[in-house]
Amino acid sequence: MKRIISVLVMIMAFSNVAFAASNEPSVYFNGNQMSFDVNPYITDGRTLVPMRAIFEAVGATVGWDQDTKTVYAVRQKGGDTSLVTLQIDNDRAFVNSEEKKLDVTATIKNDRTFVPLRFVVEALGEKVEWNRERYAVIIETE
Repeated sequence: MKRIISVLVMIMAFSNVAFAASNEPSVYFNGNQMSFDVNPYITDGRTLVPMRAIFEAVGATVGWDQDTKTVYAVRQKGGDTSLVTLQIDNDRAFVNSEEKKLDVTATIKNDRTFVPLRFVVEALGEKVEWNRERYAVIIETE
């Protein structure tokens, strides 16, 4: 009986690990899975990712103002320059000089600044899709 209980406990432990890992969304950029030093997560139906990794993946230069806790990204594509500005815990962001309301704010978690993936990638002019079967965000640059 003790052996059966031990086996059941092990199965439950492994299934909890698998469940936890599967709750973290994957992010694919132009067909390649991205890796992050701190895993993306979903809150209020939105995927948040570490800012530097996602901004640099789409070719943006990243900046951080510690005093105002504001992140910004600048990217030139073709002849256009895009500037995206987000402040931690502020539901307003700016794309160039146009104010936008965010569904989920940028936040700090595990010593990393997390930004709402769809918002920042679309603000920089790229396509984003959610793949429910793969539990993944797919980013394709044009």
